[in-house]
Amino acid sequence: MPYLAQCLSSNGLLNSKRYLIELKRKLLRQPHNLKVFIKIDDPYSYILLQVLPKFIARYNASMPLSLSFHPIASHTQNAFPEPLLWQKNAFNDCQYLAELYDLNFPNTDLSCDAQKITATKALIACGTSTTDVQQLVTIFEQFWQGKLASNNANLSLVEDEAVARNSALLKALGHYQAGTIYYGNEWYWGVDRLAYLEQRLIALSPQNLTPRLTKTRLKLDLLPPPSKTNRFKRPSLTLYFSIRSPYSHLGLEQAVKFTKKYQMPLIIKPVLPMVMRGLAVPTAKKMYIFHDTTREARRLNIDYGKVADPLGKGVERCYALFEYAEQQGKATEYLLNYSRAVNSLGIHSDTDAGLKRIVEHSGLDWLHAQSLIEQPNWRQWAQQNLDEMLALGQWGVPSFHYQDNHQQISVWGQDRLARIEQFIRRQSE
Repeated sequence: MPYLAQCLSSNGLLNSKRYLIELKRKLLRQPHNLKVFIKIDDPYSYILLQVLPKFIARYNASMPLSLSFHPIASHTQNAFPEPLLWQKNAFNDCQYLAELYDLNFPNTDLSCDAQKITATKALIACGTSTTDVQQLVTIFEQFWQGKLASNNANLSLVEDEAVARNSALLKALGHYQAGTIYYGNEWYWGVDRLAYLEQRLIALSPQNLTPRLTKTRLKLDLLPPPSKTNRFKRPSLTLYFSIRSPYSHLGLEQAVKFTKKYQMPLIIKPVLPMVMRGLAVPTAKKMYIFHDTTREARRLNIDYGKVADPLGKGVERCYALFEYAEQQGKATEYLLNYSRAVNSLGIHSDTDAGLKRIVEHSGLDWLHAQSLIEQPNWRQWAQQNLDEMLALGQWGVPSFHYQDNHQQISVWGQDRLARIEQFIRRQSE
């Protein structure tokens, strides 16, 4: 499996697929088709739609683009383990994105469930091939500001069938949520991933264009640490982490670099993966995360792709030795080595041979570690870590919690360390 994963994540396979897709498009004389999936109560759909008009206009001038919009009414079942926390976090995150990109987004959530049907009906009425994106934006704006009157009517049979077709298309193409764009067999979720779509279109454009969408990227290599910091209480960064989560792998690699730069302690709090907590993960979600992690890792120059999934015994062994690593002052080094082993080196941590390599590479004693790998004590603190993360309002991993003398901030996602960095710099100004 590690070698298959390595093949699936390779640049060679990606470039070959893109070449064949573009060749087919040219032979059939088709435009570049972008399918946009939106959901009226999805904050990321609202933000994405606001960015699209200028984005499309820029590339439509040099290459034939065709857009179709597909409203859906619900996410795939089991897409999120904590849907209410996810929604709350999404609202907060989109407030941040709106400020970052100078977009409109409410300070208070005035959307109303009673208005969802009315708004969804209005989106469907616009048609999938509408060229007036602003009309869609207006519907979202009215919904999120609580300005739509509810007519208490259900979707008609025709409307219900349209939503069902859109949901079926989303599933058939291989995704599970709204706020996404499908182009040429690849997915781009929200404003954050438009940079990848932009790079792809630039490569196909006859004009010499430069990318514009880079605002959310972490600037650790570009920005020096603030010169003024308050040392009364040392700031700290806490990472809620799962050894099975690909995004946690990226988050850990960046968090280590981040805390070294800002000279603050990194506190890592492992939690059990979703599947080991009895939560199902849709296949579409697993595959999207794998491919998205691949391109994010490539951008960040982090090794990823030769994956040996530690689910089950590998996770249990990892966590069973974590306290031992902590006692030796090697907790971060141990988890970093473990994460690299299962995400980029293809080491099977469920075997003694594989685990021994990780343990000894971390400077720990293998003979002592062997006496600990069957102990179940870790289950209690893993649950405590999960409860603590949920109490902070974060629904999944990786999540980060930064705290200094007076203020604190919690964010979800490996690409939101940029937000914490901006928070730190504002505090120091």
